[in-house]
Amino acid sequence: MQNSRDIKATLDSLLLENDQVFIVPHKRPDFDAIASSIGMSLICQKNNKKSYIVIDDEIDKLESETRKMIESIKDEFEVITSKEVKSLITDRSLMIAVDTNKEYLVPTEEYLKDFNRIFVLDHHKTDNYTIHTPYLFTDDTLSSASEEASRLLFLYDIKLKPEYATYLLAGIILDTNKMSINVSKQTYEVAGELTSRGASPLIANNMFLEDFEHDRAVQRLVDNTDFPTYIFAVACDNTNKIYEVEDIAKAADYLLKYRVNITFAIAKIDDNTVSISARSKGDIDASRIMKLLGGGGNQYRAAAKVKGMTPEEIKTFINNLLVPTRELENTTLENVTIDYHPYQNTDVPALILRQI
Repeated sequence: MQNSRDIKATLDSLLLENDQVFIVPHKRPDFDAIASSIGMSLICQKNNKKSYIVIDDEIDKLESETRKMIESIKDEFEVITSKEVKSLITDRSLMIAVDTNKEYLVPTEEYLKDFNRIFVLDHHKTDNYTIHTPYLFTDDTLSSASEEASRLLFLYDIKLKPEYATYLLAGIILDTNKMSINVSKQTYEVAGELTSRGASPLIANNMFLEDFEHDRAVQRLVDNTDFPTYIFAVACDNTNKIYEVEDIAKAADYLLKYRVNITFAIAKIDDNTVSISARSKGDIDASRIMKLLGGGGNQYRAAAKVKGMTPEEIKTFINNLLVPTRELENTTLENVTIDYHPYQNTDVPALILRQI
């Protein structure tokens, strides 16, 4: 696990060298991305640095609770679009990317070369698309970006408003599937400290309550689930129904309640694009599988977006990859092999993907 004091020391140095900061969550931000952006903005305020939170998405098209979170912070934090960055950036501007390390996932992608220094705080695995910077702090054993942002806030001794502490707690709850996966002793300690500083677990959990339409979308996808083996489950809607990315992710989260090691949810998000969410209990690395489809993530949570394939074709690809008796001739596996190892305390075989 990363040393938070070392991260703080690097951040201190960068803040000292720069006059303003552009805090950049990933495209289509969720609770974790927004909450960690708030945390980094508070640190900038503590150091008397002007900061902006960069969000390109149309706010009214985001999930209702994410939309409310963004609207609630606009009086205290300046939220801008990437189009405004061009006129504001100087040679003493620092960019901080949160909850992503990928060039193509930040709204400031076209301006990356204009920043002399970029600091990354993330919990996803790196790959060839990772932002090139010496100030890369990404640890896929962390529950969330909010966990590390919270630790930094504690080190800076910043007094948190209860609503901001609650947002950070919600970010942790989101990325751990309500504290059920990728949770360490340190995660619980951070959650406890946030609660002691005013976070409301009740309000944080209520932020995950569904409205009727989104709940129906999730359940419709779950209703189209197959269990090819006792190892994994695949929810797939092969119709032309268009889903929200968040609803696809929630379907994959929901399927983890069953006795499987990894789950997938697959559906269209527009006429030409299929989104895949993968969720793992840890025995199978979700990010390695999503990487084969051009995506990424970490061991427990990963995703990909694919053009040129139908949901059913992607489902077949995943089945061919994970069902031991399936023919693998037509599966693209140049960089991986499939290993079998005894499943802990049972006779159930588990599949682990590893890079050659």
